[in-house]
Amino acid sequence: MINLRRQFMLCSSAASLALACLGVPALAQSTSDAGSNIESVTVTGTRITIEGYQAPTPVTVLGLDELNRDAQVNIADELVQLPSVGASVTLDNGTNTGLFSQGSAALSQVNLRNLGVVRTLVLFDGQRVVSSNLNVGGVDLSTIPTDLVSRVDVVTGGASAVYGSDAVAGVVNLVLNKTFTGIKADLEGSDSTTVERREAKVALTYGTDFAGDKGHLILSGDHTWSPDPVFVTEPSWYTGSAIVQNPAATSTNGLPYYITARDTGSAAYVEGGLITANTAGGVGSAITANSLKGTTFGSGGTPAPFNYGTLNANNTSVCYNGCTANAFNTINISALDAIPYHNSTFFGYASYKLTPDIQVSLQLNYGLLSEVNTGGNRASSNVIPADNAYLPKSIAAQFGTLSNGYNAATGTGGTAAIPTQSVTIGSDNNNNLVPGSPLSIKQLCNDTVGVPCLDINRALSRGVFTVQGALGGDWSWNVYADHGDMRERQVAKQDPYGPNFNNAVDAIVVTPTNVGSSGLPLGSIQCRVALTTPGTGCAPLDIFGIGVASQAAIDYVNPGQNPASGILNQELIVMNQDVFDGSMQGTLPWGLPAGNIAVAFGGEYRHEEGGIPEADPHGVLVPGPWSAGNFSPFKGQYNVKEGFLEADIPVLKDQYVESLALNMAGRLTDYSTSGLVETWKIGSVTQINDDFRLRTTWSLDIRAPDLTELFSPSLNSIGQLQYPLGSPGYTATTAVGGNPNLQPEKAITLSGGIVMTPHWIDGLSLSFDWYNINIHGYIDTVAAQTEINRCLSGETIYCSTLTFSPTFNGGAQPELVTSIPQNAASLRTSGLDVTGSYITAFLGGSLGLNLRANYTDELTETAIGVTYDDAGVLTSPLAYASSTEPKFHGNLSATYAAGAWSGTIQGRFIGAATLATPVAGLIAQGVGPASLSSTGVLTPGVGNCSLIAQCYQAPVGYLDLRLSYKWTSDIELYAAVDNATDVPRPLNGASNVYDILGRIVRAGIRFSN
Repeated sequence: MINLRRQFMLCSSAASLALACLGVPALAQSTSDAGSNIESVTVTGTRITIEGYQAPTPVTVLGLDELNRDAQVNIADELVQLPSVGASVTLDNGTNTGLFSQGSAALSQVNLRNLGVVRTLVLFDGQRVVSSNLNVGGVDLSTIPTDLVSRVDVVTGGASAVYGSDAVAGVVNLVLNKTFTGIKADLEGSDSTTVERREAKVALTYGTDFAGDKGHLILSGDHTWSPDPVFVTEPSWYTGSAIVQNPAATSTNGLPYYITARDTGSAAYVEGGLITANTAGGVGSAITANSLKGTTFGSGGTPAPFNYGTLNANNTSVCYNGCTANAFNTINISALDAIPYHNSTFFGYASYKLTPDIQVSLQLNYGLLSEVNTGGNRASSNVIPADNAYLPKSIAAQFGTLSNGYNAATGTGGTAAIPTQSVTIGSDNNNNLVPGSPLSIKQLCNDTVGVPCLDINRALSRGVFTVQGALGGDWSWNVYADHGDMRERQVAKQDPYGPNFNNAVDAIVVTPTNVGSSGLPLGSIQCRVALTTPGTGCAPLDIFGIGVASQAAIDYVNPGQNPASGILNQELIVMNQDVFDGSMQGTLPWGLPAGNIAVAFGGEYRHEEGGIPEADPHGVLVPGPWSAGNFSPFKGQYNVKEGFLEADIPVLKDQYVESLALNMAGRLTDYSTSGLVETWKIGSVTQINDDFRLRTTWSLDIRAPDLTELFSPSLNSIGQLQYPLGSPGYTATTAVGGNPNLQPEKAITLSGGIVMTPHWIDGLSLSFDWYNINIHGYIDTVAAQTEINRCLSGETIYCSTLTFSPTFNGGAQPELVTSIPQNAASLRTSGLDVTGSYITAFLGGSLGLNLRANYTDELTETAIGVTYDDAGVLTSPLAYASSTEPKFHGNLSATYAAGAWSGTIQGRFIGAATLATPVAGLIAQGVGPASLSSTGVLTPGVGNCSLIAQCYQAPVGYLDLRLSYKWTSDIELYAAVDNATDVPRPLNGASNVYDILGRIVRAGIRFSN
């Protein structure tokens, strides 16, 4: 058996990775056997898989034992706990649960180095997978079959020279066991003890040889389901906190400008409605302008005074300290921490040896995810005419005789004309929800007007045909064709349609003077439009009170619930990927005295195509009529032609050091959209002795723009602009869309590390790797007004988005400003990865310690004239970045195994953080108190944490437990607990950084024969 101390050494390099980490003797695959072993060992991070080769790029390996030990229902939940992985998206961490954008909801994705999922390349057994959405890119791991995954390799460094675009932050490769023989099954259940979040998974796999062992067949499938939504208000620790302006702070008294308030609510959008303004009354009325402000409407429409508590001075729509619309009865209640879903995956693989040296294979896989999520609540501010039939009589009577002749006190008179008298109602449009009652998706989607609900079905289909062979010695070749197809249908049956909503809230009483020729019953309540335009089918909506909206009105405002309406907000997203790849590797017959040169080379053609071929035609109207998800059809495509060469050059052998080898790789890539780009990597591995190995890399990597960034159609709207900033505002056309002139982002990566396997502590292995990634031409999109500001500040790249016309304001101001993605920003990150393991005999069994840690020293973005470092920062009102987190992440585990039993104790540690970002010049952009702009508090190089009370977030630790028992040689029982002590989420902690579902308990049974 391979020496334990050497095992880590091999696992942390590319040499014999798959063999050593799976416990197979390293010499089991000798050079003489290479010709008959067509299934080559997959080594992520390099295309050279020859025995003895060591890659300089660090690789974190999650082996099958660890995957089985942790027993995560979804493999994404395992990956996002790695310290090198930043704030990521899963089905259980609340991220993207409220989105209606192009396919972004219900994703499970990995975000290495916190650089974004589009800069992390996900491979399925070393091959690309078609993107899962148009909006944020990346691959949805929940649609990839994982029951045959033998390990997951995470390359924590640039790898574009080896794998092409997107491998800026690194590579995640799910390595398959394509030689599995037998049958295995897994049944697992999971739930939270803090909230109800039941999940269950069943998986079955079968593998067999055929045709006299020339052929091999594998069939595998699994199904996972979770029926329970988790609302943000459900955990016992939920406080509805927000960072608000400190009312006691001034520019001179030294008090913090921001404080954290609990139980915050809305002072603008209230269930039951809130009068935020009103006009003066009509003839005979004593009502003056805004005298009704602060009136709210409770159960059945009963008026009551609204308690504003304390208003947030920076945003007066937020109130705290006892405001009536608190955290548990306002628009926050529809937000989700987790969504109900079910998904299935299927995998089929068949291989056949045509000759001892040539093998063909066909791989088919399919994944389907179905889920329901809510979009942003349709909170609205509505100007309601004072002749509205549902305005409580006690208020309506005070308006006297209106300008259209209607007398609310007597209910007589009036025409169909809209009176000039009105009240402005702020409503969250939750209408019939009872405050404080248990919530359900069904309630939100069917009993309210304002909560849009989205049904998503995302399907991934993929087929790969491969021919591979050996040429004698250690030369081998591989050719494959890959077609991937992602189809996603989004249907928003419950999505308020703006024109219908506006018609429905304008409800009046039919009188002899306004009935006209409509023929509607006198005294009935009807939509005003029904009097002037018969046949609209409008059902009047009562927004004054709780529990007063009729089902007919809800159905009319959400026409997607009625197929006969012909109005349904839906879209079909289609993504296609075709790959044709050929490669060869082997050892040249010549080299240096230290050894012959090993090479790998090849070429690839890839075609990417996608768009929205089907969408509701109403979504392209300006302004968009739907409260969420105004989808617009488009289509885009591009092709890529690539060629690469990689070489391993032995420089020294048993001279000064045990060995020194250089690794060099280069790739030429020709994009049909942006032309030729070169990527390269130079690295070295120095084995000083049995105790120390040094490794270093220097690389140029790229991330090509995606289809949406390139081809998204231009959508126009009308907006208020200032040219220049601070001048009188004017009305102009603004647009958002794609930019076909985008260039690939380019990143320079430097890394260096040491691997230690000291012989004086047998079983101990440590590695330390420093990295620095510097991205130039970072693709960024800014708002129209910001484009104006930056153009006038000298950033000429933004000036091209401004369109002037001599017929518009004399040509002095732009008539059109287009917000498009630009290669206008930069991003830099640096830090240190630490890994370690120690294995020893203990009390008749074995004890293994494992450490993984990351310290992010810098995460600095430069954009729109501002440079800021968000390493060690959580969300704050002064931060622009959407993905920030503490600097330190670490996992330390201890596993003891004896006989049939195995148990693990693991600690996950998240370091301290602040709630502010050291940003220069934010006051000039309207962030922070204007009175401080002359004090120099926010100047270059000066932090702003002094502005925020409770700015420090203490470190957080979680305790995880694992236990398994081998009941028989074929049956294993297992259990796992995450966050065993039920540590709550921090007051201001981001959902995708900390545990948000509390204590999670899993248990299951495995069968393998």
